[in-house]
Amino acid sequence: MFRLHSALGTALAVLMLGQPAIAADWPTGTVTIIVPYTPGNITDIAARIVAQKLQESTGQSFIVENKPGASTQIGTAEVARAEPDGQTLLITGAGFATNPALFAELPYDTDKDLVPVGLVVSNPLVLVTAADKPYPDFASLVDFAKANPGQLTMASGGNGTLSHMAEALTALVTGTEMIHVPYKGGSAAATDTLSGHVDSMWDNPSSAMPQIEAGRIRALAVSSAHRSDAFPDVPTVGEFGYGNFEVINWFAMFAPGATDPELLDTIHDQVQAALEQPDVQERFAKDGVTAGGPSRSEFAAFVASETEKWGQIIRDNGIHAD
Repeated sequence: MFRLHSALGTALAVLMLGQPAIAADWPTGTVTIIVPYTPGNITDIAARIVAQKLQESTGQSFIVENKPGASTQIGTAEVARAEPDGQTLLITGAGFATNPALFAELPYDTDKDLVPVGLVVSNPLVLVTAADKPYPDFASLVDFAKANPGQLTMASGGNGTLSHMAEALTALVTGTEMIHVPYKGGSAAATDTLSGHVDSMWDNPSSAMPQIEAGRIRALAVSSAHRSDAFPDVPTVGEFGYGNFEVINWFAMFAPGATDPELLDTIHDQVQAALEQPDVQERFAKDGVTAGGPSRSEFAAFVASETEKWGQIIRDNGIHAD
């Protein structure tokens, strides 16, 4: 996905933190960051770390408010209705790109009512199977699926989740027929994958890593275009000859759609400077998560691409949300 963390980028981030003039016009008061999820997940953790760092660098107050519900629609809609002054922001996940196709109606227009500020954190998924399953690598799993259409099972955290998208894309690029087994949450899906009740699952690094290290599950592939620093010995799907495969679990900041571009640039630069700090990088790296990302324009293009890609897969496969 994004491999832009150079020494120069880090140096610029540190320089920006030492120049309060850049933040002179923002923020002008207390900033509210809305997270449309319950407390404690990666989005909430990332938002609180960003809020704390921005509060330290700007001297202004930053408040994180959790407003879950309706597949993130409640919290997202509140930001879409907010004044475009940079004082109300959203940090949400990759569902921002799938919701337009999953739901016939949304209480906001993702193209007009909200605008990307920048990537906060991201990670690939890792395809896992129980250690006693007869799949030593991704190729053997695909071979089984091809030889036994409709028998290989792949769990997900629920219909319309990113792990479901990854399952659908896996079947598409490999030309196989798999059985999707949706659960009510990733933890339940991971438990049944570990026990062998289902054959496989695209999981997040933070939850899969302890089980992989303990030898209870086997990592077959990562969903990124390049190998993950968290799993350097695990190949990508592309390394098995299946190109055009990339699934990234991303969490990003958005602002009300009418926000001034110069203000967006200022917010983007301040957020990225915060994310480039060594303690923040280390905090997320231990969970296989990358903090920070590219320019605002590059990220906006990525969001548009994600929305188009997943929208097509959702429509072609008749996928619906729980």
